[in-house]
Amino acid sequence: MIRRTILLLTGVSLALAGCVDRGGWKPATQRTPQSLEATRSLGGAPVDAAAWPQDAWWHRYGDAQLDALVEEAIKDSPSLTTAEARLRAAQAQAVAARGARLPSATLNAETTRQRYPEHYLFPPPFAGSYITDGRTALDFSYDLDFWGKNRALQAAARSGVEAAQADRAAARLALAVAVVQAYIQLDLQYALLDVTNDNLKQQQSILELTQQRVTAGLENTARVKQSEGQLALIRAGLAFVQANIDLARNQLADLVGAGPDRGRDLTRPRLAAPDGFALPAALPADLLGRRPDVASARAQVESAAYGVKAAEAQFYPNVNLTAFAGFQSLGLSQLFDVSDRIVGGGAALSLPVFNRDALRGNLYTRQAQVDQSVAQYNQTLLDAVREVADVVANWRALEHQTAELRIALDDAQRSYDLTSERYRAGLDNYLSVLSSENQVLLAQGLRAELQARRLTFSVDLVRALGGGYGAPAS
Repeated sequence: MIRRTILLLTGVSLALAGCVDRGGWKPATQRTPQSLEATRSLGGAPVDAAAWPQDAWWHRYGDAQLDALVEEAIKDSPSLTTAEARLRAAQAQAVAARGARLPSATLNAETTRQRYPEHYLFPPPFAGSYITDGRTALDFSYDLDFWGKNRALQAAARSGVEAAQADRAAARLALAVAVVQAYIQLDLQYALLDVTNDNLKQQQSILELTQQRVTAGLENTARVKQSEGQLALIRAGLAFVQANIDLARNQLADLVGAGPDRGRDLTRPRLAAPDGFALPAALPADLLGRRPDVASARAQVESAAYGVKAAEAQFYPNVNLTAFAGFQSLGLSQLFDVSDRIVGGGAALSLPVFNRDALRGNLYTRQAQVDQSVAQYNQTLLDAVREVADVVANWRALEHQTAELRIALDDAQRSYDLTSERYRAGLDNYLSVLSSENQVLLAQGLRAELQARRLTFSVDLVRALGGGYGAPAS
């Protein structure tokens, strides 16, 4: 009997197989890394198959203090705690979705005391009496899932877990990048502090020389005042740079999840700048599995697509098998007698008829989520390829700037030395010395800036290449 019922229900389901109203929807086109041409933009850059960054990529800068800061940030960051919580929530949803595909069994026990009517099913002595009845049984149910709704929901949940795992990796990478970049800024401020202190010493020497020349009648006192004013400006710049050092320390303390006093424990950075850079051979194709944000966006597209399949399956009849086995009796004294055992089973059909607008609304919402996820994925992929191209462009410009600055710094230093000697010998004026000194100061400051940019671009390349991320095996 049950078999015939199942066959009948299956036949009804198949007869209704074409009843999904998709509204003429066509999914948005999902781009591939291979479709983004970057040959000319990345052409000429050094290529190395081993250029993908390692997981603990910050060790390459050779600064133990930086290593400790990044590890401390990763350990105590609220942003990573949030990402971990989201991952656990996604994993819990996957567990629940897997459970929906398995048979369920529930042990139920109930008892009811009631007065039975005198003119109903129950004869005397039950009719007109208060009787306690009881039932204890193991109830089974199983959703046959003909149309794959539960399978689609489970697949969507698995993709959600993959997205959450990638999001956690992306949060970790973003935090490590923020710490390293803040540390580079601290290093830069210390370099600018050196430049300012050197300028302060030079200006003090010029002031002493000017005072000597005024005493000898070779200069007027206006030159002394001019030199003193220049010295005051340099001291103001010194205070500004020192404040920037304090701010960088505060930022690092915040990034590692500590109070500002943590920054006071930091000593001067000792960063080793990379000499050059290289790109992996398979770009941009391999970005799909190397960038956590791209991997997350792709998993979200997959999850949304499975959501559409589940929404479509809701248009079809749902068939469930049920069964029970246990005991039931009027009066509890004989509840567990063999004669009071109960066993049964059957099949149930649920067919949506008057709620199709609700089903269409749910399906259209799922379709829109797919298109939105595809758009987000496409934009994430575009941004990923652009970031790699930006690093290549910035690095090329940096190499030219560094070469030109080296020439400019050498020429400015020679000019300053010669002008200072001529001024001491009375062959040149004070304004020439100031002009030469300003050129040296400018070149030294630019050298510190370019060194910081070299470090920053190397971090940008690590971020653009995914920071050592590798998609976990399915």
